[in-house]
Amino acid sequence: MDHPFSILLDAYRHLWPNRSLAAGPLDEQESETLLYKMIRQELRDEWTHPRVRQTPEVKFYYAVKRVTASDLPNDMKIALIRAYLTAMEQLHTKHT
Repeated sequence: MDHPFSILLDAYRHLWPNRSLAAGPLDEQESETLLYKMIRQELRDEWTHPRVRQTPEVKFYYAVKRVTASDLPNDMKIALIRAYLTAMEQLHTKHT
């Protein structure tokens, strides 16, 4: 990644301000772990009732749409989308 994970985590917080994330300073490893954990939970739609959950592919589409429509700098958008791609690939690897 081009950006430190702590910066990417701040960008994620900017896009989803109502999500509660760990308070206090985190080191790079903790920031990476938390960022990917939050993205995987989002892609699996874990915050939605099971009967109305959407597929990871649909959630991925909405996440990329939200990232691209944000006011973040373009290089930050690309870095976040890469993080989503990595998480999505990890989910598909676990299911195959």
